Amino acid sequence: MTDSHAHLRVGHAQRDAAIVELRRAAAEGKLTEQELFERIAGAQAARTYGELEQVLADLRPPAPEQRVLLQQVEAYPGLSPTAVPAAPSSAPPGFSPNDPLVLNAGFTGAKRTGPWRVPPFLRVQALADTVRLDCLQAVAASEVIDLEVLPGAATVLVIVPEGWAVQCDRLSKTLGTVVSKVPDQASWGNPLIVARGSIGLGTFRARGANWFDRRRLGQDR
Repeated sequence: MTDSHAHLRVGHAQRDAAIVELRRAAAEGKLTEQELFERIAGAQAARTYGELEQVLADLRPPAPEQRVLLQQVEAYPGLSPTAVPAAPSSAPPGFSPNDPLVLNAGFTGAKRTGPWRVPPFLRVQALADTVRLDCLQAVAASEVIDLEVLPGAATVLVIVPEGWAVQCDRLSKTLGTVVSKVPDQASWGNPLIVARGSIGLGTFRARGANWFDRRRLGQDR
């Protein structure tokens, strides 16, 4: 967080993300119960990024992959993601809002499935075929995942395991359809996918594992 951003106002999403980070730090033994209580109160009272940073500053490890939580909430509507410094060039795509993991489906589908690592920043566009994000065997690199959806005419399908959540409130449509069959609040210790942008004429679907998925993974009984 640079000094030029310290005066910018934060909202509920940024405060909630900070509280998630505080609870995770307490679970790792970095904060006592009393310190956690005091810092949550400080996060709830924070009005700017500078005030929020004061609550979190001594909890941040140096690794870039572990410092994305406040960066990713800056990519939400109301603050341009270009205001956030890019990750080092050695970092893989998806760990900076300026360098998201991109999946475009023109006349050929695009997908991520099986065991894979879900980065904090993704950008997808289903122009004429399906974009499939199958997270059933995935590991999330962050508590909050920013999923930018660009307009298209086909389907963006997100499949998440139990405990994960998908929020669609920031996702607009023209003549398309948005359907989510999963919670919009994640259970403790699980990631939240925040979908934003526009689906255009296409469809956005979020669901859990169906019978076929469980059969494929050998989880059916």
